[in-house]
Amino acid sequence: MGLSSPRLFVLFFVGVALILAKSGEAAPPGGLVAGGYVPIPDPGNAEIQEVAKFAAEQMGVTLTRVLGGQQQVVAGMNYRLVIGAVRSSGVIRTENLFLAVVYDKPWENFRRLTASRLIV
Repeated sequence: MGLSSPRLFVLFFVGVALILAKSGEAAPPGGLVAGGYVPIPDPGNAEIQEVAKFAAEQMGVTLTRVLGGQQQVVAGMNYRLVIGAVRSSGVIRTENLFLAVVYDKPWENFRRLTASRLIV
């Protein structure tokens, strides 16, 4: 089973994000700075998984995995995530890839899906 070009694009995007995260050029030595997006070093992190699950629920799909993403410090945190999710359609469950953007302010107990789109 071959990879379609949209899936290759997503894999390329995730690969570039991982390379930037490993290179040390994505974030300054002190950590995150307000303004720019930086790669998320560990998409398996419990906080990232929680944000991704929230995004999937808001989109009406079931999260299967987090492929990668980026975060941006603002007055809170923006997360730009590439997630795998399924929509149940009778017996058939096909995974699709989505881009989800979530704005999070945990100290105010506020979280909102600000953008989402189907990638493949």
